[in-house]
Amino acid sequence: MTTVREGFLLIETQAAAVPGGVGFPRDAVAQARLGHPVVLFLIQDAVALAVPGRSPELEAFIGAGGRVWVDDFSLAQRGLASAGLLPAAHRTDMGAVAEAVLNPAVKVVWH
Repeated sequence: MTTVREGFLLIETQAAAVPGGVGFPRDAVAQARLGHPVVLFLIQDAVALAVPGRSPELEAFIGAGGRVWVDDFSLAQRGLASAGLLPAAHRTDMGAVAEAVLNPAVKVVWH
């Protein structure tokens, strides 16, 4: 499902290998464990986190009830368009993100 009606949309641009790149997914896990509806949108270098085995934090986020969107354009730019992603990761485009950003019931945080 690629809609956000309420809660948090957290936008991650960095891969875990970047200093400070792991803290943001941990924040997403914490919010999901508190019962908040949370979507983590992976864009730019962060799309690599959706490849199985790349990010235990992302898998913990999914296990806590979080939803993951992955930017199609960023996947293509990085040669990952045909890569297998985590089963819970949904490919999407900026249209869905724009809809969520414009929704006053959604809190957006960009990292």
